[in-house]
Amino acid sequence: MSMILFNEMPVFSAEALQASLSANWPELAHISDISEQADTLSFRLNTADIVIGRMPAPIPWPDLEGPCASSRLWPDAASTVREHKSHAIVTVSGELLPVPLSTLLTQVTAALMASTPASLGVFWTNAALLVPQGLFADFAVEVLPVAPPLAIWIDCRVGWLEGTSLSAGFTTGLAELGLMELEAHGATESPAELKKRFDAIAEYLLENGPVIRDGDTVGESASEKIRIVYANSIFGAKDKVMRLLYESGSEGSA
Repeated sequence: MSMILFNEMPVFSAEALQASLSANWPELAHISDISEQADTLSFRLNTADIVIGRMPAPIPWPDLEGPCASSRLWPDAASTVREHKSHAIVTVSGELLPVPLSTLLTQVTAALMASTPASLGVFWTNAALLVPQGLFADFAVEVLPVAPPLAIWIDCRVGWLEGTSLSAGFTTGLAELGLMELEAHGATESPAELKKRFDAIAEYLLENGPVIRDGDTVGESASEKIRIVYANSIFGAKDKVMRLLYESGSEGSA
């Protein structure tokens, strides 16, 4: 599910939405079984059912305050988002695997913003990410056709462990893509390097499926000895995660 923020009440147009979808992803089938009601637009696209609901009120601020404070993609989100007047909820359902489903949700969300004036940006609920309209469109149109758009699908929180030269971090969003979240605590590399490692592992899993097994090692050189263990989360995730264990002799990559 995604939520689109508007600074006025939006007016949906199935025709304009179709034009935007066709312009950016001509390989997609045309939408069908269109139903337009007072505050709802629904249709089928390929084998999926899409419902877009218009909500005549802003998303509650307590739901957005944390994502605004931590948003790397929208540094001034708090001042902009706090003033939004309404929002739309976009849902995609059907017999699709998680990655194709998220792909279609991304395309429909970007097309709806492009075809509806007054859109400010997206609250990507699967990862609690806020993304401004233009940047979300860039990832959907330019990145999505060639690689998973990690920046708008997955949130990575990383930082130094206080008083040490070690780092820690975790991801949010991989579970909604059918994968285990990633965590590290006591990584022997900087937060920036840890984020790069999370991104590399996430992209590998999205392209190859859940092929990293409990006890496998990962790394970019023979000197790296980073073991993956399936473990309970130490950061509050409800399901088991893939924890990166930096064993003796492991070196962080640049």
